Amino acid sequence: MALKLFKRLRALRRESSQETAACELAHVQQTVDPLRHAGGPYRLKVVCLDVDHGDSTLLILPSGRVALVDSAKDEWCERRVIPFLERHQIGELAYYINTHYHEDHVGQRERLLKQFHVKEVWDYRNFEAGQVLDFEGVRLTILNAYADAEDENDRSLAFRLELDGFSYTHGADVYASGQRRIAERFPALLTTDVYRANHHFHGSVDIDYLVAADPEVIIVSAQEAVYQRVAYTHDFLEAVRRIRQAGGRLRDVCLTLERGNVLVYANGSEDWGVSTAAPRVAFAGLYP
Repeated sequence: MALKLFKRLRALRRESSQETAACELAHVQQTVDPLRHAGGPYRLKVVCLDVDHGDSTLLILPSGRVALVDSAKDEWCERRVIPFLERHQIGELAYYINTHYHEDHVGQRERLLKQFHVKEVWDYRNFEAGQVLDFEGVRLTILNAYADAEDENDRSLAFRLELDGFSYTHGADVYASGQRRIAERFPALLTTDVYRANHHFHGSVDIDYLVAADPEVIIVSAQEAVYQRVAYTHDFLEAVRRIRQAGGRLRDVCLTLERGNVLVYANGSEDWGVSTAAPRVAFAGLYP
């Protein structure tokens, strides 16, 4: 029975690949795709993909252009990131951005650059902390970059996106020391509507930073090992306790291993939301 199921799933994946290859050119030429309409006519969409232990985040910007921030591990990029792009008919990436160069962030890099006609490639060396850019219609503030530390995680690219009062903060893989550094430099930028948890709650977490961030939603890209990490089982839960004790705003914690892909959509501070969806096995491939 298990062998039959495996063969059927493999056939489905092969059929999906053939269909995708046949209409690849149409995807490149297309100017409107299904994802741009998911959740309604929102100007900014942030898709945090379920990629086990690793990160991959798709940004659909107000200009209509698409950016991919990191691409998980090789096998998870192949199983989740690339099928997601193909499923939503995204044939061109305006930007491919690497927060740093650990294996769980740079999967299938060369394939992505070629297959999805990437226009600009950026990484943590392209920025300095404190830079503010108009990024295709959103305000992009760099909170941490290459020059800020010597450890590869602690120098990773952390940033904040703002759109008419709505804010999304991407914690990258900085440690607690990096969070404290950001808090000292940018105290006015800590509070955020959505916080993408730093380092999958795999490394250290600064409790005071999380309390000061006071997010409404926290997104954690993680595998089952997160349940055994002190950063999650103690530090994060202590921060949650303190936030709630202080009457904070926290209303949801989205772990990708429990909720699947997490879509954040926003028009501004008064008009934004979050939805989740487990990936379809036929497109995503089998779990390891």
